[in-house]
Amino acid sequence: MSLRLAALALLLSGGAACTEGDVVAEAGSAGPSLDLAPEDARDFGPLPDFHLVSERGTPVALADLGGRPLVFSALYSTCTGPCPSIATALAELQQELSDTDVLLVTVTVDPEIDTPAVLAGYARAKGAAPECWTFLTGTRDEVYAFVRSGLFLPVDQVAGAPPGERVTHDTRLLVVDRQGRRRGWYEGKDAGQLQKLKKRVRHLAAEGR
Repeated sequence: MSLRLAALALLLSGGAACTEGDVVAEAGSAGPSLDLAPEDARDFGPLPDFHLVSERGTPVALADLGGRPLVFSALYSTCTGPCPSIATALAELQQELSDTDVLLVTVTVDPEIDTPAVLAGYARAKGAAPECWTFLTGTRDEVYAFVRSGLFLPVDQVAGAPPGERVTHDTRLLVVDRQGRRRGWYEGKDAGQLQKLKKRVRHLAAEGR
């Protein structure tokens, strides 16, 4: 890992409570850049490979995502904090990007509860079209390693907390280009940031066409 990425990972080591919806200051960039312009050439290194399981029970690695632009989120199905509103925003984003090949990828941060069957039900409830929005789970070690060192988002469990509050995690969304490189983080609870994300990912979708 480069010094820049190591420093970024260290910066992200603190969690944000899902029930509070706080975000870690300056995370997702080499500085306080959360809203890169659509055509900004900067990237933050390649997304590492992963081996998780989809809501359909099929193994999924980075290569299986077909070289498409990706929007990653880290949520969980029983969350009583900001996750429901972010999932609603993702459903709207799915509709708004339906004329592109952008793929939304939601990684559960409560994999012990969110089995493929549970995620399949969650996907149906949120109106997820399988070709546009997929959900991933795995073992806790696999999921947390990918969220922390792949998405550069903090995540942890809270011992003894009720189900809807048992995980702390970041609420930002990560955009990844066709080459599998991280291209920016956008706050999933902020309408203005989501509009900037949409413009960014549309630009990336047009690249390589």
